[in-house]
Amino acid sequence: SAVDMTHQYHSGLNAIQMLTDHPSVRATNYSDSFLRAYCIVRYHIVLHLDGSVGPLNPEFAPNDLHDIIGYRLPVAAYHLLARGAIHPPILNMLVNGSWLEFSPPDNGESREYHRLITQWEGGVYTQQCRLLCKHLGPFFAQRKVVLQTWFEPRTEVVLHDTKSVSQGVSLPAVGAAAVLNGDISVSSVMENSRILAAAPEGSSDSNPAAKLLTWVLQSLGFIVSSGEHTKLGSALNAGLQALQSQLQERPTELLQWAVVAAAVLIDQGLLTGEKWSVSYDDELSLITDAQQQKFIRIVARIATLTPPGARRGSWKFGYNRDLLAFSSAARLVQKAVGSSADTARLVGAITGSAALAPESTQLLQLQELRRTMPLECTTSNATGVLAYVLLVDYARNGAGCWARIQTAAEESLVDARQALRDAWGVAGAVRAIAKVHGNADKDIANAYSWAQTAFSEVL
Repeated sequence: SAVDMTHQYHSGLNAIQMLTDHPSVRATNYSDSFLRAYCIVRYHIVLHLDGSVGPLNPEFAPNDLHDIIGYRLPVAAYHLLARGAIHPPILNMLVNGSWLEFSPPDNGESREYHRLITQWEGGVYTQQCRLLCKHLGPFFAQRKVVLQTWFEPRTEVVLHDTKSVSQGVSLPAVGAAAVLNGDISVSSVMENSRILAAAPEGSSDSNPAAKLLTWVLQSLGFIVSSGEHTKLGSALNAGLQALQSQLQERPTELLQWAVVAAAVLIDQGLLTGEKWSVSYDDELSLITDAQQQKFIRIVARIATLTPPGARRGSWKFGYNRDLLAFSSAARLVQKAVGSSADTARLVGAITGSAALAPESTQLLQLQELRRTMPLECTTSNATGVLAYVLLVDYARNGAGCWARIQTAAEESLVDARQALRDAWGVAGAVRAIAKVHGNADKDIANAYSWAQTAFSEVL
């Protein structure tokens, strides 16, 4: 066995060297794989006590270590990673030269999901690569970065290479942050984007969080450099205002980012009442009214966008493959949004827009950036299924639907009523987005009106 051989030759390396001429070892190039793994473990990158970043056991590290663990990044990148301010994938993309898109939990079989990756996600990552590579030095300025997917493994979508045009890709100039009154959020920046863009940068009230959040919204196509809203940005702004009006309180950052995801999905033609190319919603066959089937899909999919609630005990409602497929698309959007936030934080740290020295004021700025642009905005299949069950019961049995499912709902979620209230707030925002957008599914407004009676029992 491997253990016996290790004991016999005193180390795994010695055992591999003794077997170098074995046919199976030679055919699989196992010696090279073993030595690469050995170096990754022995010389992996660590944050030393003096604050420097480098390999473990540096005095013994080989000169070509970069061929195994990748090229060195700016120190700020490692500091942000160590403080939990950015996710590893954005750094892996730069080091490996590729962004790998794997199949989601529902297998990602639909044409709609594939289209979202090729037609939208690739463009977002291209913006990120151009901004990052511009500020990471000469090597990364010419770095080739590609997008690869599981459904077309032999096709590479080039995100950045030597031909990429990085001119003009930079963080926006933002001043007059006092107009935000300390509210550095998506809704506040969208509402005041023109004022922020018109004011000179470097004023005493400039705010790095507002600057980086503005770039994220620009990279997603909601505002332009002059601060003007795009058509999609006007729709998002209307949705955020409707969300606050419907909740009658300031919405949380997670709910605001849920509305951002909804705007993208509407713009990509995915938030509709139609079945996808691969459909699983067999339970709706019990409802004979085709229009009501569309309404249920729309509202349940909207509910899936809300932040997840805490589970309580056993789940009483099973699961829904159609909502699982939609939530995979929503997670893809939220992952790309989170990656844009990581990009903004990293470039802000490198360029000095968000200093990382250990002074208390600068640490507070970093914490503000994390609060304003969450690292991860997850969807809630539980809330989506709960809304689905509520509306199916309403379609089949009429009023009193909440009373009929309330016990099971409260045994499944810690605060099922609040989850549905949040979902209804996002539904109001989606209706406002669809009205301004123009090309959205016309059934969204009708679905909202139809479901209002059912949700009024919860509200």
